[in-house]
Amino acid sequence: MKKQDLLVILIPTLICVIAWIGFNIYDNSVTSTISPQEVSQIAPINPDFDRNTISALKQRERIEPFFQATPSSGIIPTPTPIVHVPVITNLKNLQATTEGKINK
Repeated sequence: MKKQDLLVILIPTLICVIAWIGFNIYDNSVTSTISPQEVSQIAPINPDFDRNTISALKQRERIEPFFQATPSSGIIPTPTPIVHVPVITNLKNLQATTEGKINK
C-alpha cells in the first residue's frame, strides 16, 4: 500500500471522528436530562453548621426507647416437623408403557 493511499483513508476518517466528537459535545451541552425540580433538589447545602446546636446534641442525655421488646422466657418456638411416609407398592407386577404410564 502506498503512502498516498494510506493518507486518503486516514484524513477523511480523522475528519469524521473530530466531527462526531464535536456533535456529541454540542448535543450534550444543548440537551439536559435533569428537570427544573431536580435542579432545585440537588443544590449544594450550606457548609456552615451551627456549632452550638451540634455541641448541645453531643451533651444531651441518652434516651431509652419507650416501647422496647423484652424477651419473655427465652423459649424460641420451633416449627413442627412434617413426616412424609413413602407409599410402598408391589413393583413386580407393574409395567411402563412407551407413553410413560404405568399399567397394573
